[in-house]
Amino acid sequence: MNKKLKNHLIDKYRESISERYDYDKIKTDPNLPKGFTKDNIDELRQFFLENLYSSPAEREKLDAAFIQLETFIAHPSKIWGLLGSLPTAIFEFGLHFPAAVKAAASALHTHTSARHFEDALLQAAEGTKYPVPLTDEQFRECLAALPSKQLMGFLDDLASLFQTITDTALLKKTIHIMENILKRMDEKKDVYGPEDKDAIMLGVNLFKKSYKLLERYDDDIKNQVVQFVVYNETKFIKGLHKKRKSAAK
Repeated sequence: MNKKLKNHLIDKYRESISERYDYDKIKTDPNLPKGFTKDNIDELRQFFLENLYSSPAEREKLDAAFIQLETFIAHPSKIWGLLGSLPTAIFEFGLHFPAAVKAAASALHTHTSARHFEDALLQAAEGTKYPVPLTDEQFRECLAALPSKQLMGFLDDLASLFQTITDTALLKKTIHIMENILKRMDEKKDVYGPEDKDAIMLGVNLFKKSYKLLERYDDDIKNQVVQFVVYNETKFIKGLHKKRKSAAK
């Protein structure tokens, strides 16, 4: 794998996110949530850059933690070793428990989707033979080379995550459950190592930041945030493919 090129592509994509969520460029957009100020948009952009599409250095830590988190999904016995059976967990944590597990799985799925997206983008960039650093136009050309279905699939996963985190009551319950899991891991250090705790802590941090981002808004504004993110990302993807079609003529 060309690590230098991949890290460069991550940085370029982060730049594109900063541009898409630049308040001066979108402040007159009719789809912007009502009453949203520069501070609101700056906070949304930082949430993207810190939690969903972090820097190459941070990405390596996140990848390691998410790979470990995947083992909990692949081997449910690791979770049940901490919580007991499903009926026991529901009795202890309430009927929110299955939904909380689903929320954690949604975060994992979004990250996995992002990794696949990056791998496909790297393959497209390697095919162009462009030297690093790529110009903005060359980078957009690499993005446009990806199948529309793949780009829209990545967007669907992102939208699903945002839809999940708008339920701040569920987030609060999920955070409580995951913090409880961390305490139980400390009691079973012979079974669960630091890498297991790092994986769960990753989810805790993501949901805490999600809660901080959205808990002040009412349900209507939360839905507007989700709709705006989907709209803004869809517009970006359609713009890429429109430019590719124009270049092909």
